[in-house]
Amino acid sequence: MKRALLFLAVLTLGLSCRRHDGDLRVRVLYSAQSPATLKLRQIEREFSFTDARLHDGKPFVIVSTSGADSGALIADKTKNASTDLFVLKSAAELPDVPDLRKSMGDSFSVCGEAVAYIPDWVNEERREGAARFLQYLSTHCR
Repeated sequence: MKRALLFLAVLTLGLSCRRHDGDLRVRVLYSAQSPATLKLRQIEREFSFTDARLHDGKPFVIVSTSGADSGALIADKTKNASTDLFVLKSAAELPDVPDLRKSMGDSFSVCGEAVAYIPDWVNEERREGAARFLQYLSTHCR
């Protein structure tokens, strides 16, 4: 009986501490120049406890990095293709390349201090995850 209870306890612990290896990873780049980055990271941590899911029920997680020179990262097509959501200090951080600015899409105000973009090149699934994260930011970060 003790072994059965121990097995059940270990199984329960293992399932509750599962890693998000199979989840969709929505990649976010925060501008290191933005004063809102610390606040955004705190909200991101809170978001990680929400069990976020896409419309079809697929779970997703936010994977973020910070870039000191966001403009250069955006301009480098090989690097920016691996980012689904850009959160910048301001629109001025975007490189002055008309086609690139157009492909960045609409801007969204985040935490009253930053601006976010979901570029056109992001696939539908990641776009939905990024949009859900932006929605969470808009209601939890003021």
